[in-house]
Amino acid sequence: MNKSTAFFLTLFLGLASNLAAQSCDELKVIIDKTYGFKPSKLTSEQISAKSAELDKVWNLIGTNQKELLACLRSEISLRKSDSFFRFNASNLLYKHDQSIETKKLMIETFSEADLSDINLRYWLPYMAEFGKDGLDVSKAGETWIRFPKPLYYLPQHGTRPIDKGIGALGIYASMDESIATPALARLAAEENTDFRSIVLVILVNQATPESDVAVLGLSNKLPIPLYERLKQDVTNPKLMEPRQGKPKTSRNEFLKAMKELVDGKPDLWNKLTVDVSDGEKDMVAVMTIEDLFLIRKVRRYYAANATPHSLDWYTTLAQVINTIRAKSPTTKTNN
Repeated sequence: MNKSTAFFLTLFLGLASNLAAQSCDELKVIIDKTYGFKPSKLTSEQISAKSAELDKVWNLIGTNQKELLACLRSEISLRKSDSFFRFNASNLLYKHDQSIETKKLMIETFSEADLSDINLRYWLPYMAEFGKDGLDVSKAGETWIRFPKPLYYLPQHGTRPIDKGIGALGIYASMDESIATPALARLAAEENTDFRSIVLVILVNQATPESDVAVLGLSNKLPIPLYERLKQDVTNPKLMEPRQGKPKTSRNEFLKAMKELVDGKPDLWNKLTVDVSDGEKDMVAVMTIEDLFLIRKVRRYYAANATPHSLDWYTTLAQVINTIRAKSPTTKTNN
């Protein structure tokens, strides 16, 4: 490289750096002007006006991603006192960057959001999906479960609500049980809450050695009649009767359909559940201890959907899991 080329390259890099800094400064000014408000405190007219301002920020980032995404990420990390900005801006960041780093930042900002300011229909699915992806969303789960009355409806489910119980299931049951169990046990130990029964249902139905131990460890935290009932649930769970005679679905058919389901291809699984409406009787007949890992992943898939049907799937598959665990005397301590 000759001196002339080196000079112009250095000059170009310097100009690019200055332009980036200038763009970042401009973004900060726009953020200062646009945010710093709580949607729950605005009138409908004010919300419409603010929505137009927010659109400008989103459009600015969309047309200047290369220059502004790093700046946006920095502002989200720095502006700790503006919870709505952090929530809204992390959604914007995720639109252009779906990295693990961004997902973890979203979990942080969603967990710190005031749910009074948020459309819960666009809050819960992200956290449930990230839990299914293997991330720890228990902090967000605590935000949800401590909120007085989280509630929304899905058009396809009519009048059946997504309430505190379904939302908690969507978050905690979407996670790997090893992540969720300690958080659920801690919450279950709290007295005088409106969510104890919710977390206990999820915890008992996790049906793992660790969750069994966690439930039994609540002996001095729960009323004796409640504890004794839960103890019975984990030490002598209700099992499922396998189908008598030849199963209608083979183990290989189940395995193929379930693997496709958790990979985002539900057609084969949906066909199996329609063709054989009581297929769980075949599952407990043909599936083995080695299949529990995949069955649990299917259960997380349904939990993460966070619909009124999620609890039905969760409890049914818990019974399937417990029945398969009971096939071997060593299962209760190893699966």
